[in-house]
Amino acid sequence: MIQTLRTVLNFSFILLFMVSCSPNTATAKRRPPQWVKVRPVSSEYYIGVAVVKKDANETSYMQLAKNQALQDLCSEISISISSNSVIHQFEDNTSFKEEFKADIRTSLAQDLEGYEMVSSWNNKKGGEYWVYYRLSKNQYALLKRIKLNKAKKLSQTYFEEGKQYEKQLDLFQALNYYAKSLDAIKNHLDEDLSVMTFDGKINLGTGLYNSIQNIFKRTQLSPDKKMIHLEISTSQKEPILVKAVWLADEGEKIIPQLPLNLKFTKGEGILNEKVSTDQFGYGASQLSKVTSRQKLQEITVSLDLSSILNENNENYELNKLFFTPESAPKSKIILNVERLKAFMNFSEKIFGEDSKRGILKNNLKKELSENFFSFTNDKDQAKVILDINTNVTKGEIKEGRNYKLYIVYLDCFFSLTDVKTGMEIFNDAIYEVKGMKPISYEYAVKEAYEQAVNEINNTIVPKLNQLDL
Repeated sequence: MIQTLRTVLNFSFILLFMVSCSPNTATAKRRPPQWVKVRPVSSEYYIGVAVVKKDANETSYMQLAKNQALQDLCSEISISISSNSVIHQFEDNTSFKEEFKADIRTSLAQDLEGYEMVSSWNNKKGGEYWVYYRLSKNQYALLKRIKLNKAKKLSQTYFEEGKQYEKQLDLFQALNYYAKSLDAIKNHLDEDLSVMTFDGKINLGTGLYNSIQNIFKRTQLSPDKKMIHLEISTSQKEPILVKAVWLADEGEKIIPQLPLNLKFTKGEGILNEKVSTDQFGYGASQLSKVTSRQKLQEITVSLDLSSILNENNENYELNKLFFTPESAPKSKIILNVERLKAFMNFSEKIFGEDSKRGILKNNLKKELSENFFSFTNDKDQAKVILDINTNVTKGEIKEGRNYKLYIVYLDCFFSLTDVKTGMEIFNDAIYEVKGMKPISYEYAVKEAYEQAVNEINNTIVPKLNQLDL
């Protein structure tokens, strides 16, 4: 019994001695580990180390440290462009290469897999939190190959579907499937995208670019009329017709269901911009009105790529390189715009008496000619008759110590009649345009005329522009 007690006491003494001689646990934690002092280097692993300041939210700063460590880890992964990469096709576009590398690095950090946390360290004294992550280089290479093969398989599926639609001349669907195929490999354009098909080995990136450009090259858009003569503010009764043709090796073929876009590239007007070709390959757009004063105007008709080349699409810049807008099929239609032939009846009363001064008549003719009327002295040649009646009345005379002002009021009535139908198509007026000048009423009349021209431009002309003649 005594021997047993002595053994226990001796063992307790030894343990007490060992504890007293060992470093304090809390003290050990305060000492930085070796990986904090010197950044680890490994031939087998990518290394990521990060340090952040601690705050009250433990989850927040720990997540921040993790994100920074993984960013640090990704910086060790080199991005090299394969000799078979489609990127070499865009040698001149160095900005795209740099943007692509930056995007790859961003997506690399977001999609990183297979990493592990090796260790962490709380620097209580400095209020810091350190973390150490690593990723096996062999595992990363394996995961990268798996992702690449998966992307190539999906891209090839879309590419081959696009080819089938192209053979059927459903070009809109073909281009959309080519866009899907491109989206599937957008993060792998720096790599070798070669795949085996029934036609042999192809590079998906190069194959996509060539297929898109082939559609652009073989699609021809031909307006039924390359020049259209019409009058300003009048509707074009016949629709604008554009035929879409596929230039096949064996001859021309019509292209049905092809979306087209028409827009004014010179001038301005109201136009049905979005149309599709019918079963006979014709797209029909209605030109409601030309509103610009330009003599020669231009409408450009092109393949509608808005669903693919959408600035809000995250792939916009990439799609522009493959679906090159400058080489997309397009054609131009010239509009020769004539002003509406009009005959003017003008009557003028000043202070109750007929007047033939013609000052206001000439000014109005000039202003209205600049907008849309081409005045003729031959009534038989006119398409419309414009009746303008003006009446100037005397107002009061304002007198002061050193001045005397004469005031007049001008009313002007407009009526526009269609010669063919005899129907009045426009009727409006301006009232009590004030003219006020010293010396005499005659000077006030001149002032009223000037004010009237401005008032007509501001109120009457815009209403005339809205007419569908």
